[in-house]
Amino acid sequence: MNVTVHALDRYDFDAGATDEEGRLRIRRASRLAAAAVAVLVLVGCGHRTGSADAAGAPESRSGGIGEPGIRQDEDLVRKYFPELGDFDAVEWAGEVLGKGRSSVPGPSDFRVSGVVRLADADVARLSKGYAWQDEPGTPVVLGTVRPRVPVSVQWQTSEDFVTAVTQGRYSATFYADFKRKSIVFDAVNPEKKAV
Repeated sequence: MNVTVHALDRYDFDAGATDEEGRLRIRRASRLAAAAVAVLVLVGCGHRTGSADAAGAPESRSGGIGEPGIRQDEDLVRKYFPELGDFDAVEWAGEVLGKGRSSVPGPSDFRVSGVVRLADADVARLSKGYAWQDEPGTPVVLGTVRPRVPVSVQWQTSEDFVTAVTQGRYSATFYADFKRKSIVFDAVNPEKKAV
């Protein structure tokens, strides 16, 4: 390894040194080389970038059964989007936007997308409690969530619902299909709410 060679090169093994001095120098060089290798190993053990949970923490595990990167933990989604109610299930993913470098101070922007299966009571509450309009096209979500978005659906959106959830503090979209009891969400930098 180059580190070992460079560490050993720092010591001058002259012909006049005794065997004991030579062994001492080799021991010191070996310790220095071991320390340099340890530093390199630790530096290489950083977090991977490009994925985050809804709290902006780097994501490194799957959320249970299914595809890596897809999470199914409901409690975290409820903390960010309590307006969705006591839903039956959720599949979601998150990612850090930009390069997500840990060497740059300050918070990183993050994006979360998911598909929520609503409880019957929440279907009734949300469909009647907000003005929903038909929305052509399909929701824009993270690539890992895309296969979970229902197809051949007449989606509906509600500006009132978006405002109630985001309070104008971040950007988000919510596409509803109340017949299938589904809401698809996509948000950038959502804020956790006191629940």
